[in-house]
Amino acid sequence: MFCPKCGMEAGDARFCRSCGINLTVVSNVLERRGPSRLQNMSLGGRTTLSLFHSSNLSNERDLNGHTAVSVFGGTKIDLTAAPIEPGETRMSVITVFGGTEVFVPDDVAVRVSGVSIFGGVRVRGRELSNGIFGANEYETPGYAQAARRVHIDATSIFSGVKIK
Repeated sequence: MFCPKCGMEAGDARFCRSCGINLTVVSNVLERRGPSRLQNMSLGGRTTLSLFHSSNLSNERDLNGHTAVSVFGGTKIDLTAAPIEPGETRMSVITVFGGTEVFVPDDVAVRVSGVSIFGGVRVRGRELSNGIFGANEYETPGYAQAARRVHIDATSIFSGVKIK
């Protein structure tokens, strides 16, 4: 398998040795087949797949370490539904031919990493990437010192991710 983020040969490793992206999500999606599983499913409790469907997630449940995958669908992630725990909350968002919106409280620091191919990522009104290929890199000033932080690894292919 090749890493969808950096393109390096990953073999059958769980994480890319070059960039560290979680490759289990891609493997799980490719292994699961059948029309009964094609809409909104949870893969192992830490991954939500929206395939030709829309999903709504909120931090009323623990989303730290969660991966939201949207393929020809959309996902809305509301991190304002409950207080965010002190420290860093990490999430991955993968959007292919779809769209994802993430709502983050104004007093929470945000860090975004990832790539976009024929897509774009927008963070609090600021365009990170929009075009053929772009790196998504953004960090709220003072991120490392902030009491509550959200790190989103955003990958978009023919799609968009908005963090508001």
